[in-house]
Amino acid sequence: MKKRILAIGLTLCMIAGMVLTGCGGSSGGSSGGGDGKVVKLGFLSPITGANAAEGAAARNAFKLAIDQANESGDFDYTIEVIEIDDKSDPSTGVAGAQKIVSDPDVVAATGHWNSGVAEATIPVFKEAEIPMLIWGAIASDLTSEENYPWITRSAPTDVQENVPLAKAVLDDMGYEKVFIISDTTSYGQGNSKAFKAELADRGLKEVGFEEVQEGTVDFRAILTKVKSSGADCVYWGGVVTEGSLLKQQMFEEGVDALFCGISGNYSEDFLKIPAEAAEGALVVKPGIVLESTEGGKKFIEDYEAAGFSEPIGAYTPYAYTAAEILLQALKECGDDVTPEAMRDAIKDGKFDGIMGTTTFDKIGQTELVAAYLNVVQDGKWTVYDDSEYADGTRKFPGK
Repeated sequence: MKKRILAIGLTLCMIAGMVLTGCGGSSGGSSGGGDGKVVKLGFLSPITGANAAEGAAARNAFKLAIDQANESGDFDYTIEVIEIDDKSDPSTGVAGAQKIVSDPDVVAATGHWNSGVAEATIPVFKEAEIPMLIWGAIASDLTSEENYPWITRSAPTDVQENVPLAKAVLDDMGYEKVFIISDTTSYGQGNSKAFKAELADRGLKEVGFEEVQEGTVDFRAILTKVKSSGADCVYWGGVVTEGSLLKQQMFEEGVDALFCGISGNYSEDFLKIPAEAAEGALVVKPGIVLESTEGGKKFIEDYEAAGFSEPIGAYTPYAYTAAEILLQALKECGDDVTPEAMRDAIKDGKFDGIMGTTTFDKIGQTELVAAYLNVVQDGKWTVYDDSEYADGTRKFPGK
C-alpha cells in the first residue's frame, strides 16, 4: 500500500500542462488553508465536446462545493481541484486519470459522465491505489467485487434507472409494442439489456431492435422499420446528442409512438430541436425533485447565484453530492489524509447531502436510489406529475 502524507507548503506548479486548472486549483476559495497546507482532489467530466453542457454543469457543481468548503473554515488546509476535461473519450480520460494519480498530493478523485470513459480509467485509479467515486456513469458493472473498495459510485445504475421508467411506460401507461434503438457504447448496450429484461419480466418482447454508431445523425431508415413494426413506443438507449435527433425525425416522419429514455437525455440540449418535435418526450431523471427539500432549494439558489452559464442537468446534483461525500470523508480522516484513509472513509461512511443519505453496499454501489419522470411540455422539461400529460389534458403518441 502506498502511504502519502498531507502536503505541507504550497505545491509548486511543476506539472503545469498536466493539470488543466493549474496550480492554485480550479476551486477559487483560498481562505480555508491554515498554514499553506494543501490537499488535492481530481475531477473528470466532458467539459468540451458534444456532452459539454452536462459535463461542465457537473464541474460547476463540484467546484461550488469545494469553494464553499474552503470558505467555511472547517478545514485546516486548502482543498485544490485537478480538473480534467475527458471530452467523453476513453483515451483522453485515461490520460487525464494518469495526470491525476501522478500528483503526490491527490487523495481521491471523482468522475465521469460517460460509462465508457469510466470503464477505461478505473484500472488507472485501482493500480495507483487512489479511490475514485463515480458521480455520473451508470453502467452496472463499473462497481463490482473486483473494483471494490477503490471504486464506489454515488449515482444509480442503468438497471436502477430503467425500473421506474418501465413501470410508468409498461404498467401504468400500458405500452406493449416497444421498438428499442440504442448506440453501441457500453451505456447504450447496458440500457438496452436493462429494458429488454423489464419487458421479459412482463412476458413481452421488443417488436424491433436496432443499434447505431455513436454520432449517428440520420435515423430515417430505422424509423421506416419502426412504422412497419407497429410499435407504439420507441425506447432510446443512448444519450441526448443522438436522442434529440431521433425524436425530431420521429416527428418529421410522422411516427405515432411514444419516445422514452433515461437520464442521458435529460438536458437543455434536447430542447434545441423545435418545440413541437420535442413535445412529449418522456425521460426518467435520477434523484429527487430538488425544489422539494430545503437542501435542494439551497443548492439551486447557490448554483444560480454563482452565475454559471450551464443550467443544472440530470447529474449536476450528483456531482455536488460527490463533493459532499469526499468532503465528509476528509473530515473523517482528520490528520491522516491519505488515499488509503479516504478509501476506508468513503466505503464505510454514511453521508448526508442534498440528495439524502448515501451509504454504499458490499461492492461500492450507492444504496440511495431515487428517480422521477420528466416530460417535454411546450418546449420545457416538466416534472411529469405536474404536467398536463399526468392529468390527462394532453395525450402521449401511440395511444
